[in-house]
Amino acid sequence: MITNLPLRMSVSGVTSYIRSSGADVLSSRRRLATRRETFAKMTEPDFRATDQSRPLVSIIVPSYNGAAHLREALDSLLAQTYSNIEILLLDDASTDETPVIAAEYAGRITSIRQSTNLGIYDNVNVGIERARGALIATYHADDVYLPTMVEAQVAYLEAHPQVGAVFCSDIFVDAEGREYKRLVLQPELRGERPLDFGVVLNALLTYKNRFLVCPTAMVRKAVHDTVGLYRQSQYRNSADLEMWLRIAHSYPIAILESHLMKYRHFHGNSSQRYHRLRTAPENFFIIMDECLDTGARAQATPTALANYEGHRAEDRLMAAISHYIRSERPQGKRALREVSIVTLARAERLQRWRLIVLVGAMFVLLRLPRVEWIAQRMFQRWHVKRSPFDQADSRATV
Repeated sequence: MITNLPLRMSVSGVTSYIRSSGADVLSSRRRLATRRETFAKMTEPDFRATDQSRPLVSIIVPSYNGAAHLREALDSLLAQTYSNIEILLLDDASTDETPVIAAEYAGRITSIRQSTNLGIYDNVNVGIERARGALIATYHADDVYLPTMVEAQVAYLEAHPQVGAVFCSDIFVDAEGREYKRLVLQPELRGERPLDFGVVLNALLTYKNRFLVCPTAMVRKAVHDTVGLYRQSQYRNSADLEMWLRIAHSYPIAILESHLMKYRHFHGNSSQRYHRLRTAPENFFIIMDECLDTGARAQATPTALANYEGHRAEDRLMAAISHYIRSERPQGKRALREVSIVTLARAERLQRWRLIVLVGAMFVLLRLPRVEWIAQRMFQRWHVKRSPFDQADSRATV
């Protein structure tokens, strides 16, 4: 309807007025359409607009002298399809090129450099306290993360609000990034369902920790607020296992069967250094013993406990071998006395008969003068970790 026309206007004037008004309306519509197109471009791509309404994920990346693989790790995190993230690089007073590499990513990550070396889990604790996200992922500086890693874990936690932490399956790669194996979950851990404490406990007793992969953990910030930080001073490099048990005791946890990260081996990481010629009981048993002694034993099955004691006997057998390699025969004898053949025979998940034969061999060797070539063969067999590809190459050249 046309309003506010002048009282005196010719027919031609009215026609002109209508045309002018129509042109103005058309012009306004065009301007509105242009604004809408501009706004649409500002909000592209669509998943970013969606992500901003979803939880912020703080990705903590602890690093100590990890420059060799740091760029590859950071690039894989920056390429995630889930964009509502902050990346906190925790440089634990590295003496290599880590600070230089961190500077290359300025504006895309937050780099926090420690003045003194704290150790991996105290370093991670600094990141947890600095994190702004509702979800906290602790990933590693020497591993590679597939583009949908974060998106898949966030989606799972959104769909299962009762779950406190989610992990995923990993791809095993060597120092050069060549795949040689993939994690296959045991039947009782499959299905990507929330796992209660009893299931997690019995799986750990039965298989040891081969399924809760530390550099795949995504934990709710509220869970950390409830259960606390890592206890490095007590459990050192195994503080992650104690954390997973603490979380599982209060919240269900879950493991995605999708293989979403490449876990690097054979490059001299902290786990390799810890196990090299180790003679003290593995920290795994200290943590699990504490857990069992504080009430968890009631939820442990007899079969799981039998396998657990079998793992302990195997650990003491490996200690006896390390003592032999180190020319410490008296200590080797003491370690071997802690190994029960009956205990090994009851452990269904171990290579029982191979271990029993090895016990007999060590019983003889520790009572004879040390044989250097035997000690060297033992060292190569159990303490020199090489990529399967390198082993194949060495066999091919023989």
